[in-house]
Amino acid sequence: MADQVMTVRCVCGWETSGSEDDVVVATTEHGRAIHNMTPTRDEVLAMAVRPPDLADATPGAAAE
Repeated sequence: MADQVMTVRCVCGWETSGSEDDVVVATTEHGRAIHNMTPTRDEVLAMAVRPPDLADATPGAAAE
């Protein structure tokens, strides 16, 4: 889902959050400018963390 918020955190401490497209662009630019590396879209998405589904975080929801 392209409009879902995600976060990428680099081992150097740099971090970005936003839509999938925004995070991919920012991470690719960071890798190129700071680390002389150009990650693919798939590599960026593999590093991305998405927040847990809101349905799973509902107060009072039964844990299985």
